[in-house]
Amino acid sequence: MKILILCAGIGSRLGNLTSENPKCLVEVNSISILDRLLSQLTNLGLNEKDIFLCGGYKNELLPTKYRKFININFLTTNMMKTTIFGLNQLSVEINYEEDVLIIYGDCLYSDAVIKELIRDIKCFSGITLPVDLDWREKWSKRYENIYDDAETLEYDVKNNKLISIGKKTLLEEQYMAQFMGIYIIPNKLIDCFINEYHALSFQLQQEISTTEFFQKTLGKLNYFVKPGKYIWTEVDTIDDLLYAKKIFL
Repeated sequence: MKILILCAGIGSRLGNLTSENPKCLVEVNSISILDRLLSQLTNLGLNEKDIFLCGGYKNELLPTKYRKFININFLTTNMMKTTIFGLNQLSVEINYEEDVLIIYGDCLYSDAVIKELIRDIKCFSGITLPVDLDWREKWSKRYENIYDDAETLEYDVKNNKLISIGKKTLLEEQYMAQFMGIYIIPNKLIDCFINEYHALSFQLQQEISTTEFFQKTLGKLNYFVKPGKYIWTEVDTIDDLLYAKKIFL
């Protein structure tokens, strides 16, 4: 298995905290988001040579002992564009003989979340998204209205196949869980994943978000969820950072 960590973001909503550092190097209780994640991966037995950082903003500050892919167009591209860029670069390393775990560089996860994914990776027959069933409690501590930031996510509870994701509605029953910024692409589907992205119009490639891409390709790719009550959070704002400091001591 290879790990691709997306670290290209600026994090402008974090103000002065990212004026000199990329978003992934913002510290949560004296350890950066990225360093915490890298420690978790290596402590679980992942080799440093199997971990790749897809950087952009202030990429020269990323840890030097890991292989880096640099998205020089980070100012005009989004997370999905960075993902495809990283996968294309990674193909030179693995020839798609290994599965890829993609992780957002601005999210924090408990050791249990990472351990569970690595343990079960060979059990997944399709692109698999851990999704949080306990999201309402977390969002209520971050937002006055939890649906302002939430996206719909529906899945078949019998086989955990993804039905819908990334929409905005007022129907609470369509918010069964929330995407957590981490997912697994089996090696046999990496080519298809990339090809579906390149089949989009140029404008859509620049604008589409990850969850919008999942929704658009539901009929072409097999997406499954791994539902659970996970300990995790993302850091987009100062309020998010304060919340993260309470969870990840």
